[in-house]
Amino acid sequence: MGKKLVLLALAAVSVALFAMPTVASAAENHFDTATTFTGTGGPGSIVVKEEPTLTFEALDINNGTISAGGTTGTMTLDFTGCHGSVFGLTAKCHTTGSALDNTVGTSATFHMITVSPGVPAILLTLAPFEVIVAGISSMYFEGNLIGTITSPKCGETSNKMSLSFSATGSTQNHLNYTGLPYDLIARTGGPGGAPRTAGFNASATLTTNTPGTLTCT
Repeated sequence: MGKKLVLLALAAVSVALFAMPTVASAAENHFDTATTFTGTGGPGSIVVKEEPTLTFEALDINNGTISAGGTTGTMTLDFTGCHGSVFGLTAKCHTTGSALDNTVGTSATFHMITVSPGVPAILLTLAPFEVIVAGISSMYFEGNLIGTITSPKCGETSNKMSLSFSATGSTQNHLNYTGLPYDLIARTGGPGGAPRTAGFNASATLTTNTPGTLTCT
């Protein structure tokens, strides 16, 4: 291969590498100084394509931690007052192994991100969990959720952060980050079931141990 062709090939490779999406991009946000948090949320729902909708009355968030730098962390989530439909009848639902027959629990890691200029958000990566409805029907959930941060605004300092997750039908309103898809997936009957997209609707307010500043990039 001639020298000119080699140089052209190297230039093409460089352009391709710079064009590739990456999670560790400039679209990460920071919530500095705060290190732990708890949270509460109102009623919400999980809408699964071609399946009955799951509803819950409240959301509790506990064991929240924020890593150094304020971009990532972990939390546990408990959805209380869960109900679903079986054969046209409303019945209680719960996760496998739950001590209560109407509580759904899971955990998540998160990243602070930006979904569009000036719109901060949070990306949750959920630990897989299985929901049992009326003791006979089950749905297995895995994947990710993107919710917007409605307060504080970029540059503001607060010890509270409000989150909003929304979907149109069974499709989340925010699905992409750095060119990659992040979706919540449901599998009817357990982890071996056919995948179906799922939409999550809820709002929550986090309360941190100390005030933090939301720095958007």
